[in-house]
Amino acid sequence: EESSRWGYMWKKLSSREVFTHPKVTLIEDEVELPNGTRSTYIYAKHAVDGATVICRRPDGKILVQREYSYPPNEHIYQFPGGLLLPDESVDVGANRELMEEAGYRAGKLTVIGDYYYEHRRSKGRMYVFLGEALEEASLPPDPEEEGAIESFWFTEEDIEAMIKKGEIENSRFLSAWCLYCIAKI
Repeated sequence: EESSRWGYMWKKLSSREVFTHPKVTLIEDEVELPNGTRSTYIYAKHAVDGATVICRRPDGKILVQREYSYPPNEHIYQFPGGLLLPDESVDVGANRELMEEAGYRAGKLTVIGDYYYEHRRSKGRMYVFLGEALEEASLPPDPEEEGAIESFWFTEEDIEAMIKKGEIENSRFLSAWCLYCIAKI
């Protein structure tokens, strides 16, 4: 693939599937780097986009959730969200995730930004929404969810203090929060 913006490119020499699982297929490419060196690069075959929803009530409080995460063996703070289903629009997926994880539907969804959520291994984007005009509307939880999700309503100041104390370490949370803060909505 070429990156003409920066004036260099990697040349793909060969490609093969090295691992297949219902959640991910990994591809390994043999590439030639700009200096002529050959190397291998591994990445996810399918780029799946996702949605994160920062829910804000009329009193200004923000929905923050905490869920157990297996790899670090910790309970991690997060915003509701997840990956989109095949052929699902971003706003529909945002509300589906919100209903599955928090029991709400946002009557008003405003896109506040997006970013590559795993740019070294995928070209999938995470779309960040501000969710307002919340109404109770739940869907059954995703059967693949790892465990119980606890929900809290915090002020913006509470969230900032938690970030400063190192209590919030989730990169998707921090990326979404950054976009929220600069959007000034």
